[in-house]
Amino acid sequence: MIVETRELFFSNSALLKAIAWYQKVPHQTDLPLGVVTAVTPKPGGGLVIQIQQSGATKTRDVVFLSSKTLGLLLLFCRRQKIPIPRDASKELDADEEGVSLIIRSETMTSGPMR
Repeated sequence: MIVETRELFFSNSALLKAIAWYQKVPHQTDLPLGVVTAVTPKPGGGLVIQIQQSGATKTRDVVFLSSKTLGLLLLFCRRQKIPIPRDASKELDADEEGVSLIIRSETMTSGPMR
């Protein structure tokens, strides 16, 4: 068996761009329109996104669980033409600098017939 492990690190500025792509997805209701003022990665891969909506005086915090963050990052990778194997396992890790997407795929091997 061959095991491949990749780690893609998304800085906070990359996360802001990923969120901007996600805001443009038709019919998504998770993220209201507005200016994203900050994004804070949380342990386990979640995000807290601060949005300033038009006409509002206060910012609004929107929480993304790790599963929603994963979808956001996969959409961003698709838009950036970064290939992600569909059948690979995916997990998230986060710190104050950004979010890491860890991709692990396994390939079964064979040898010549004896």
